[in-house]
Amino acid sequence: MVLNYPGGLFLPPRADERTLLTIVSAPLVVTAGKLDEVYLALEGRSDTLLCREGDTVRAGEAVAHLADGTPIYASVPGRFDGVFENRGRPYARVTADAHADELPVQVREPEKKRLSDLSREELLDAVRTLGIFDVWSGDWLWRRARDAWKSDVYRVVIDLTDANGWSLTGCRAALRAAGDVLNGAKVLLQLLGATKVLLIVDRTQRRQAKVFRALINDPSLVVLGEVEPKYPLREETLYEAIYARRLPRGRSAQDEGVFFVRAQTAEALYQALLSGRPQTTRWLTAAGDGFGTDVVVQTPLGTPWKRLLELCRFKGGEYVTKLDSPLYGAPAEGVLGGRTESVLSSLPEKRSAGHCIACGRCADVCPMRLQPYRILRTRSYRAVKTLAAACIGCGCCSYICPAALPLRERIAKHRNPSENP
Repeated sequence: MVLNYPGGLFLPPRADERTLLTIVSAPLVVTAGKLDEVYLALEGRSDTLLCREGDTVRAGEAVAHLADGTPIYASVPGRFDGVFENRGRPYARVTADAHADELPVQVREPEKKRLSDLSREELLDAVRTLGIFDVWSGDWLWRRARDAWKSDVYRVVIDLTDANGWSLTGCRAALRAAGDVLNGAKVLLQLLGATKVLLIVDRTQRRQAKVFRALINDPSLVVLGEVEPKYPLREETLYEAIYARRLPRGRSAQDEGVFFVRAQTAEALYQALLSGRPQTTRWLTAAGDGFGTDVVVQTPLGTPWKRLLELCRFKGGEYVTKLDSPLYGAPAEGVLGGRTESVLSSLPEKRSAGHCIACGRCADVCPMRLQPYRILRTRSYRAVKTLAAACIGCGCCSYICPAALPLRERIAKHRNPSENP
C-alpha cells in the first residue's frame, strides 16, 4: 500500500534489531510448529462453523464466523477438532498436524491502492476480513473502529509504553518494527477520520525516541511525546499525562475524541494489509524470577497458558504467575487472550496485616489522586461508593501500605459487592 502523506516515510539503518538484542538478551520466539493445540475463542450459539470435525486446516484459514461476521482463523496448521467449552465460553480447537500444509492462507489481495484512495468503509471491511485483534480493548479492532465513527475522533494515540516495569512488549514493537507501527498509525488516521497521530514513549527509553525521531518527517501529522514511567499507565492516567486534565467521570478517552491503540495492533494492521494474510499471532513478555530468562514471545492466538509457560521455561514450584501485574493480575490459566501483554512470575508475598497508621502513602501513590485510607475511616456510604467508583483497581495502595492492609480488595467490594478477590 502506498502512503502518500506529506513527507513519506524513510527507514534508518537496521540498527534497531541489534538494539533490541541488548534489551532482551535471549529472545525466545514461539512458532506454530512447537504447539500441540490452540483454542480459538467463539461467542455463542449464533456462531457459524465453516469446518467439520476432522477437517485439515491451514494457518490463516477461517474455521468459524461470529454472529456479526467476524472471521475466526486457525492460528496453526492442523486438524479441526470441533467446539469445546471452558468456564462457560466456547472455543474451537485446532490440533497441530505435521502433515498439514504450513503455507499461510491469503484471505485477500495485498493492498496496492494509495491510502487516500481507500474509503473508510473499504478499510473497515479490510480490518474485519484480516481479523485484527485490538489489545487495548481486548476485542476486534473493526468493532471498536465502527463504534468510534459515532463520536468525533480527532487524535490517534499509539501507546508505545509498557503497562508495567517488567514488560518489554512495547519496547519490542517500537524498536524492531517502528516503520510498521508508524504506517499502521497512518492507516488508522484514514480509517477513523482523525487529524493527527501521537506516538507516546516512555521518556526513560531513549532508543525508542531516537528511532522515531529518525522516521518522522511530517510533524504536522505525527507528533512524538514522552511520558514519565509511572505505573500503571492505563487509559485514565495516560490521558491525564498527555492532556493535563482528567477524564470526565463515566466517559472514556474515545468519548473525548482520542483513540488509544497499542503498538503491536498498529504493526499487525499494516503487515496484514501488505500481505493479505490475517493476523494469527500476538506478542507477549514473560518476565520474573520464575522463568529461565526474561523473553519477548511471539505466540499464536489461542495458545493455552500451560503450554506457553512450558515454552518460556517456567520453573513452577512455589513461583506463581500473574497477568500484567503482581498486584491485581489474574493467574495464568486457560487460554491467552484479551488485553494481556505480559505474564510475571515471582514468589508469593507473605505479609500480615496491621492497623492503619495514617501515613498517607496510599494517597501519594494513587494514580487517580484518591485517598484510599478513607475506606477505613469514613462511615459515609456515599463517600465510600464514590471512592470505589473512581478506583481503577491498580493495587498501588495495597503495595505501598506499611501496615499491609488489603485496601484494593476492600475498595473492590464496595464497587461490586459480589467481588471477592
